[in-house]
Amino acid sequence: MLLRMNRNSSPNSLSTFHLRRRTPGSFLLIPCRRIGRAIRCQGQLEAAAATILANCPLARSIQEQPLQIWYAWRESTSGPQIRLLDRPPQRRRMGNSRVSYVVPDFLVRMTNRPMRLVEVKPSSQLDRPIVQRKLAVARAYARQQGWEYHVLTERELLNRPLLRNLRLLARYRQIAVDQELANQLIEFVTNNRMSTTSLKDFHRTISGVEAPQLRLTLFHLLAVGRLDCDPAAGPIGDSTSLYPGGTHPWDPFDSAWGHSGCGKDDRSASSVNSPPDGSSSGT
Repeated sequence: MLLRMNRNSSPNSLSTFHLRRRTPGSFLLIPCRRIGRAIRCQGQLEAAAATILANCPLARSIQEQPLQIWYAWRESTSGPQIRLLDRPPQRRRMGNSRVSYVVPDFLVRMTNRPMRLVEVKPSSQLDRPIVQRKLAVARAYARQQGWEYHVLTERELLNRPLLRNLRLLARYRQIAVDQELANQLIEFVTNNRMSTTSLKDFHRTISGVEAPQLRLTLFHLLAVGRLDCDPAAGPIGDSTSLYPGGTHPWDPFDSAWGHSGCGKDDRSASSVNSPPDGSSSGT
């Protein structure tokens, strides 16, 4: 459900979706309690990224289509020559250079970590020259701001257990559970300081509770944050390690989107130089 914000709302809570040009595709709303509204996404890949960001305990704020990055560019024998512009130009011509802008998909403010500028693209598009140029522009801007830049594809978003685990737990967030049993399970995890706890440990030690009720209660506690696990570590099941709530924050940029994935995009598709002189506007 999309929450309406009043005029006094924090700028971090306001959608900047209007910055994006009109493009075909479906729009989806991903609820995000942390920012008090839904994140508006175009297509399933953006929605997948927003779902993960909305559930990440280290993401303080998330803005979709957060800004326009204006740049001038021209083609050369070594690839596009690009210059970032400080402000929108008054004219769409700069000598022999074309002038345009890009709008990244997400800007994420993290807790005690660098800001993350995120672009979501199907992997089949990454080698297209126009996409390479736009990624180079956003990458250069992020570097200029001291942010980290990430390009995410279906490989990182759909082919790993993180998203599936978060969608699984979301089904249990609103269910009613036996609070006495819930407190008993939390106490068991908290007091088990010699080793991590898993679902199979409860089967062996909690008597008088049927396995389906036990699993339902544990999944609810994970969904609401009263217990923790690492949803990027693997499919949630009997061997999943459990921790007291708030003690095991996970960061997709360090795991599912980090070293083993596309993660921080350091490829140099184009150079960032002063462009020569230009012609018409372009993208």
